[in-house]
Amino acid sequence: MKSQNKIAIVVQRCGININAGAEVYALKLAEGLALKKQNIEILTSQSDDYISWNNKLPTYEDCQIENNNFQIKRFPVQHDRQRVVFGVVKRFIFFTQKYISIAYKLLSPLLDYIFLKSQGPWCPKLWEYLENNAQSYSLIIVKSYLYAPNYYAIRKSHKKTKVLFIVTAHNEPEFNLNFVNKMIENSDTLAFVSIAEKNLCYTLKPFSQQKPYIILPPGFNNEIPVQSDTDNRILHLSDKKFFTYIGRIDKNKNVNFIFENTPKNCLVVFAGELKIEFPKDERFVYLGRVSEREKFFLLEKSIALLMVSMREAYSIITAEAIKYKCLVLALRGCEPIEELIERYGGYLCTEENYSEVMLNLWNNPNYFDRKFIKSDLINIEKSYLHNADKIINLT
Repeated sequence: MKSQNKIAIVVQRCGININAGAEVYALKLAEGLALKKQNIEILTSQSDDYISWNNKLPTYEDCQIENNNFQIKRFPVQHDRQRVVFGVVKRFIFFTQKYISIAYKLLSPLLDYIFLKSQGPWCPKLWEYLENNAQSYSLIIVKSYLYAPNYYAIRKSHKKTKVLFIVTAHNEPEFNLNFVNKMIENSDTLAFVSIAEKNLCYTLKPFSQQKPYIILPPGFNNEIPVQSDTDNRILHLSDKKFFTYIGRIDKNKNVNFIFENTPKNCLVVFAGELKIEFPKDERFVYLGRVSEREKFFLLEKSIALLMVSMREAYSIITAEAIKYKCLVLALRGCEPIEELIERYGGYLCTEENYSEVMLNLWNNPNYFDRKFIKSDLINIEKSYLHNADKIINLT
């Protein structure tokens, strides 16, 4: 029997100290639903690392937002990422998709299984729990498409309760795998974080247009972070001129473009999780991970936030920068980022003129008039509480 308005959010990992996009989104969405007096749980793995898939986090974590409580339930991961197997099967899948598509269609149940199991997190206790308890929820929300818990949550739940699938589609080869088609087919409603993402999904998977959909963009924290401690490595930047990059520092985020195109004598400060070798170059400073307060400090002080990723369903840091009236200097070619900048303000560049614009901004702080950044508008339109209202209407 379903518990009225009991809602579960399924995501690959989640915790108050995990700062990746999908994971923060799931946590903040749960907070928004809790503020709306909903009975909400997050179901996830015990891991805090998306490569090792360790079992570092506790089974239960009680969370509170303005006297409203919700719980994170975590399930054990059986093994870490099986890198060799994962690398081989991924290359084989992409090769057969490109050159022998009929072979992939015939073998996809096995190939997709190996892909999901070797990539991780492989935590069958989670989907066993849903197989036995899905009917006790009025709605199960699945955030993102790429991981085993997300796929099996839909597979085990869709015949027993309503499923809302927040697709988070990227323009990447993995989105064309057959298990993603099954996730869409078995969901009652689709959600997208941007119109650009919806259009991408409709283009790549025309059958998805048959499903009802809602738009659920990431929202903001209600207040500017107020914690008082700011590390000295950041405070010493107060009297310096710099650009900022905030986010995961790896090749999939196109960070090498910044390394290769930053003009001489300019300074770029990087904050986030480092996944590639950081260059020994006086133009670049790596701070490591930063707190919310420190992130706000960087956005407030920097000439511009550098955004060069080509594969985003939505960019939370771009939206946050606009909220705080920090100029976003973005590389053209990623529609969700272009959508944010065209509506709320910022600067879009081509690969050819990115360095030139950086240099102009470095030499002339008034090169771009920041009064055109619509921070008030984006703050109104991006809200987890507004998202919660849309979700409640589905239950």
